[in-house]
Amino acid sequence: MASIIINLGDAFLLDTPPNSEHLYIAIAQTSESSYLFVNVTSRRPNSEDACILLPGSGVPSFIIRESVIAYQFAREMNATELAGLITAGSPIPKGSCSVAVLAQIQQGGLVSKRLKNRYKVALKGFLGIS
Repeated sequence: MASIIINLGDAFLLDTPPNSEHLYIAIAQTSESSYLFVNVTSRRPNSEDACILLPGSGVPSFIIRESVIAYQFAREMNATELAGLITAGSPIPKGSCSVAVLAQIQQGGLVSKRLKNRYKVALKGFLGIS
């Protein structure tokens, strides 16, 4: 398998439970080789609204309806772990976010009540926030 390059804002379609294909976006580098990824999902009545994404400019074209970042499903991965989860046949990356949308997702992580504390600490460290 070819080596995967991870850039902040890149979106990857991952084969994860329960329904396979889930879009994850790299939002922070957490170590020399690992990154924090957050899940994008369709907005539902009980969704957290710390970061709402609308289809259009700046978001990956895979997002075709009002969506939210589901911070509770955040995960830390390196390129090898990521490669093992990418949905077969999916373009790598599946798309990418603009700098403005990436910043919106990062800021949402800081205020999210559902992002695990260890990921919030890692995100603050990456962003230089004490």
